[in-house]
Amino acid sequence: MNRGNKKKGWLAPSIDHKLQTHIRLIEKLKKILTISDIIIEVASFDQQKMKNPEISGIEYQQGELQGYEIREYLLEKFHHICVYCSKTGVPLEIEHLTPRSRGGSNTVDNLAISCHECNQKKNNLTAEEFGYPDLRKSALMPLRDAAFMNTVRWKLTQLTGADHTFGYITKRNRISLGLDKSHANDAFVIAGGTNQARVLPFTITQRRRDNRSIQTNRKGFRPSIRRKRYPLQPGDVVEFGESRYDVVGVHSYGNYVIIRNGEKKMNIST
Repeated sequence: MNRGNKKKGWLAPSIDHKLQTHIRLIEKLKKILTISDIIIEVASFDQQKMKNPEISGIEYQQGELQGYEIREYLLEKFHHICVYCSKTGVPLEIEHLTPRSRGGSNTVDNLAISCHECNQKKNNLTAEEFGYPDLRKSALMPLRDAAFMNTVRWKLTQLTGADHTFGYITKRNRISLGLDKSHANDAFVIAGGTNQARVLPFTITQRRRDNRSIQTNRKGFRPSIRRKRYPLQPGDVVEFGESRYDVVGVHSYGNYVIIRNGEKKMNIST
């Protein structure tokens, strides 16, 4: 139902909350670190380029990216499985549903992925003639990125003044450097990293402010929402003796904490 009362650029509250969270984290990092440029990976692939190769730059048509993005896109779209025999773990080739010799195009709408044996068997037949009439529908379906990035990718780059890149470029550069798949390594290569000295990754965990619960507990009533702040909170790190522990809970009005390593209660009031 369209009531016509939504302004241009309106976002669902859940999506807008994620967008604002990303912006806040970027602003926090800018206060801590000297950041000259921001690059955001907005999608796995540039589907507009693949559907209309004429708009692609020279590096896409003739350079190192020629054919690479198409193959990676097809592998992910068809789950690294031959579309005809469903084999996995074998070398896969780009396959034209309608052969080029019969007027088929090189666009992704006419491409799939198959093993060498099936590719040879199909030869000059169309996918329909080869016995796979429904495959055309699968080829026409675009590969979906995360719903969040589909909705706000360009708004996020606009509001943060960031440049953008795509996942297939990140993967290619990471593999060329011999790095394992991880968020930290992806960020390193997105920023243009090559052989620079690396520091240990710094992990931030966001925690809810209150212990709010809208469900009744086993005794039949809703727990009260405790808004009082104690010196130590879950997620804090404490030193006791010569060891460090993670706080997982607070008891007795903040006088005791429960620590993860050892799962014991510690009196901090003295």
